[in-house]
Amino acid sequence: MQFEIRESGRSGWSWVLVNETAETVLVSRRNFPSRAQATAAALAFSQLVARAGRTLAGGTRQVGFL
Repeated sequence: MQFEIRESGRSGWSWVLVNETAETVLVSRRNFPSRAQATAAALAFSQLVARAGRTLAGGTRQVGFL
């Protein structure tokens, strides 16, 4: 899978996650004022997903400060 940054409208940008056959898997829920901001949002989202995957594979989850 890969992210694509697309122009959406006259002054907006969004990210799209596509699979190996170029089918859209997920589209950002908001538009960003610049290509750089849309790219940063896609990167942040990808890091959240990677972290969620580690949590899923990691067993029990620790909660709290101890």
